[in-house]
Amino acid sequence: YNDSRQVAMNEFCQPGRYNEQPDNGVLNYPKRACQFNRTLLRDCSGLNDSTYGYQEGRPCILVKMNRVIKFYAGANQPMNISCAAKKEEDVQKLGEIAMFPAEGHIDLMYFPYYGKKVHVNYTQPVVAVKFLNLTFNHDHNVECRINAANIKTDERDKFAGRVAFKIRVNKD
Repeated sequence: YNDSRQVAMNEFCQPGRYNEQPDNGVLNYPKRACQFNRTLLRDCSGLNDSTYGYQEGRPCILVKMNRVIKFYAGANQPMNISCAAKKEEDVQKLGEIAMFPAEGHIDLMYFPYYGKKVHVNYTQPVVAVKFLNLTFNHDHNVECRINAANIKTDERDKFAGRVAFKIRVNKD
């Protein structure tokens, strides 16, 4: 996720469009990968704060989706990750959340993914979640979900398209 490595190894792609690279009868290998610059994660990039907010009690968590070969989010629709308290009574205690890139947006240019043997320089996009004012000394149950037209919720698999975790910041 080093910006200079991204510039050297990957292409600057046009946002808002899929990075489709069909073979069209001729092997198109290796596939070009779009730059995912760490600076997109702003306060959670680790560049200005190597403790990622933990030192000040405002931690950053990085969330990414699994690599799914030839996944399309939907017909040129935006895709994002959203996070919230898992229980309604914990919403106030969890406090405000900031997302980087803004609104947890994952641009379409990072899709489709063609597999690690073909898409050799691919850097998986991540979303940073910064907890701005957690209630100290309390276990917070958080759930983050991927929102896209082609991600369906499945009652048999409660974690399809989502991740749940517990976060606690202790204050002495």
